Amino acid sequence: MLRGFRSFHPFVLLLYYIAVIAGLMLNQHPIFLTAAFLSIIFVNLILDKGIELNKWKYMIIFLGLFVFVFTPVFNQQGNIVLFELFSRAFYLEAVIQGAMIALTLSGILALFTTFNIVMTPDKFLYLFSKFFPKWALILMLALRFMPLFRKRLADIQDVQEMKGVSMNDGKLRDKAQNGMLFLQILLTYSLEEAMQTADSMSARGYGLQKRSQYKAYRWKSRDWSMLILLFFLSLSTLIGWQSNKTILTLTPELESILLQGYSWFYLLGWVLLISLPIWTEGKEVIKWNFYQREI
Repeated sequence: MLRGFRSFHPFVLLLYYIAVIAGLMLNQHPIFLTAAFLSIIFVNLILDKGIELNKWKYMIIFLGLFVFVFTPVFNQQGNIVLFELFSRAFYLEAVIQGAMIALTLSGILALFTTFNIVMTPDKFLYLFSKFFPKWALILMLALRFMPLFRKRLADIQDVQEMKGVSMNDGKLRDKAQNGMLFLQILLTYSLEEAMQTADSMSARGYGLQKRSQYKAYRWKSRDWSMLILLFFLSLSTLIGWQSNKTILTLTPELESILLQGYSWFYLLGWVLLISLPIWTEGKEVIKWNFYQREI
């Protein structure tokens, strides 16, 4: 039996991800984005001890650094020149903008590493298969596309290394040829399995009639409580963005990065919104420890 954050109704869980992703794109302030990124890291740790995040950490770090480094190179808008390199000025405003874009992208990617943990295929199909059976299936397959390809490629590499074929040894040309061989095997394997899956679903009449549910997710009173809390925290984030309390103005004049006035209130609501899984999972941990002492 599922407990904690994953036990809520799929509709509530989906709204949580929509609200957090929207907030990451709206709250363009370094302090808000840094707090969001750290909170998302804690969410990953409490949901699966950071196992999925660890698989994607190098990609997240690479993309974040890439955006952070190259944004000041191409953005030539600003008033405060930090230094000049090869007759090109690097502005403080561009550096701050690069940091915010990098934090936004990294936060969204880190959040999506928990999506497959919380929103299982059954939950996703439960929400959308009734109205959009084909689109729901395509989207679900797309979400699991990269993790599945990574697992299959690792399996292929293990088998080929047993035969003496590796991308880590030999000359560069040999590594490239072995890599193309792995890619060919991966595509052939995936296409063959896709045809088998499509034939099986067609034989079972997927999408022809109203889909029967293997598991029904019932709406409970705790779902109402979470939905109301999610609504007010999201409303607080939206009001803060509308009043420019969660946005750092870069041009025509860079404003102070330090938060003032009601910005602290909106920051608290924003962190609480992202940390909803932490509070719900933490409550279950406290209950478990309490029952263990009683026993």
